[in-house]
Amino acid sequence: HLLPAGDPARVAAVARILADHPGPFRTVSITCCNFASHERELAEWPRLLAAKGVQDLVLVNKPADDERLPDVPADILRCASLRRLFLGFWTFPDTGVSPPGGGADGFPHLRELSLLASSPVLDTLALVLSPTCERVHLRSQSLKCVLLWECFVKEVLVMDSPLLERLIMWKTIDGEDDPVAVRVSIADAPKLRVLGYLEPRVHQLQIGENVIKPDTMVSPSTVFPSVKTLALKVNFGVFEEVKMLACVLRCFPEVDRLHIESVTANEPTELHHAEFWQEVHPIECVKSHVKKVVIHEFRGKQSENEFLEFVSSSAEKLRSLLVVITQEMFASAWDFSISLPNEVNEVIVKAGALTRGAWACEDCQLVVAGPKVLDGWNFRRASDPCVKDPFR
Repeated sequence: HLLPAGDPARVAAVARILADHPGPFRTVSITCCNFASHERELAEWPRLLAAKGVQDLVLVNKPADDERLPDVPADILRCASLRRLFLGFWTFPDTGVSPPGGGADGFPHLRELSLLASSPVLDTLALVLSPTCERVHLRSQSLKCVLLWECFVKEVLVMDSPLLERLIMWKTIDGEDDPVAVRVSIADAPKLRVLGYLEPRVHQLQIGENVIKPDTMVSPSTVFPSVKTLALKVNFGVFEEVKMLACVLRCFPEVDRLHIESVTANEPTELHHAEFWQEVHPIECVKSHVKKVVIHEFRGKQSENEFLEFVSSSAEKLRSLLVVITQEMFASAWDFSISLPNEVNEVIVKAGALTRGAWACEDCQLVVAGPKVLDGWNFRRASDPCVKDPFR
């Protein structure tokens, strides 16, 4: 602690300690220091900390003006040795510009990141390409969007976050063949409108104090009616995932946009579950609210078609059912050296048969399409509040 903040003797003492220490630093905590008022003297500190391999760093600024916070020192943003970082009262630089001097590889060993709660205007937090960020606990009075992008986490906990509107998780599973269970707990986020991707095979969803299981009964304490856009990844050929899909959908009764990515794994994918969908109790969001359903990575498997039949026969407000085939199927369909591949033709034929069935909503449009050609589903677009549906 450097109190009083303007004491030159304290500043000089810390500078001497950092310079004389041979390194590496295991733990360093510097708090209650107005870095702006000691710009020349303190400019060397971050360089020394990074050069001497600091692993656990607490760096809390004490600005004279909360409206004019200094940037996080570039040397800290280039410090690859960090495992734990606690920052308070700093401004992060433009994410579109690499820190001066290069070193854009980030924090390859970082396991814990804390941003002081006194960040009253922080509305978007994106953790991108962080393979060791195991636990993400959110408690903020200002956050509106949180994006976890290729972050291998074991726990995501949303606590007191009254303004949070989006929680987007993409590629947060460590190990596709033998993934580790991930706890996703939503305790208090009354304005949450966009959520995904939830993966029933690994995500252990918890709403309030209730862990959601296939036999969980619907009650006011197990539902989140604020969510309007929901995205999931499901293997339709695995019965346990199919049961969890139905259960998870019941937790979000007012969803009007539903995205489901059909995935495959080592488990059998040819099992049929028509009887389950025929006998399942009504699902509120599907029956009374959903207007658009998009099935991504569609392969034409019978288990996928059985879900399509369930949706078409029970969704009374459905206006658009979009079936997006895989990139491989789409590419083969445009190979003019051969006739239309059997698997693509089969998808189209089965979709046509579906249109002749009994639909709960006669005005619904069914479309079979190829994957959208973009420059990749990037994290900037996913966290852009102007994009109504980030999963589209």
